[in-house]
Amino acid sequence: MINNIQDYISYFQQLANEHVEINDFYIMDINEPLMAMRGEMQYPALILNALAGNLLSRNLDCTLDQVKGGFLIVGHLAQLDDFTGEMELLRQMKAIGGEIIARMVHDVYKCELRAVKAIPGFDINTVQYQMIDGIFENGFGFLFNFTITSLMDLEYDATRWNKTEVVSDIYPDRTRGPLPHH
Repeated sequence: MINNIQDYISYFQQLANEHVEINDFYIMDINEPLMAMRGEMQYPALILNALAGNLLSRNLDCTLDQVKGGFLIVGHLAQLDDFTGEMELLRQMKAIGGEIIARMVHDVYKCELRAVKAIPGFDINTVQYQMIDGIFENGFGFLFNFTITSLMDLEYDATRWNKTEVVSDIYPDRTRGPLPHH
């Protein structure tokens, strides 16, 4: 489970800063890269996607938290309708994305503390990618997605709840106690 979203964001920001070809980093609040375009986004850029996830539990004693994350590596083509340039740019962006994935695998298997905190349960077998073209005013690149799976503690903590009286719309005469099972 990603306990601290800031660890996740910081990890990818650090990867972007350390990679010799990546020149910019953004979080996928669509307004952030759009604003950067007005101020000259530096390409290639790593844009971190928003997180999503789901819980899986066949029995309530072992709940898995599956977090879906990802990033976009995007470059910019100066000239419109340059098919050869487009193909080369796409090749370069896919290669950079592969290098980011390789670094993630390296960090996880070497038990790097920042990776353990940011991407616990990362599995290379969940990585998917997709070509993206014609975004951000002649930008081309690849979207990489992956799943991070870890255990989630769903223990009920009564100290986190105020005691309130339960009123049932189904049984207006009942104010306390469990609903009957049918």
